[in-house]
Amino acid sequence: MQAAYVEDLEDTLPLGVVLTDGRRVCLVRDGESIHAVEDRCPHRDFALSGGDVVAPCVLECPWHGARFDVRTGAVLQGPATDAIATFEVRVENGIVMIGPRRS
Repeated sequence: MQAAYVEDLEDTLPLGVVLTDGRRVCLVRDGESIHAVEDRCPHRDFALSGGDVVAPCVLECPWHGARFDVRTGAVLQGPATDAIATFEVRVENGIVMIGPRRS
């Protein structure tokens, strides 16, 4: 499912998108890699796309500082205790495509 154009993504600046099926996804570019996670902090349900990339592949929630690894969804720092969903990402002709949720 098309999410964005590669040119829309600034290195280490999160971008929130809503897919045609209604899923809210946060895209994070780290050099040549693009990662997709659910755009929702499990701690208080705030959008992660408003946060900052504070280290390579580490996204910080803007509200309470929870940190997540955008490659795996793992919690790196609380107050969140639950991981976030990650999605498969493919780039075709400069278009960022989001696939199914990873297990």
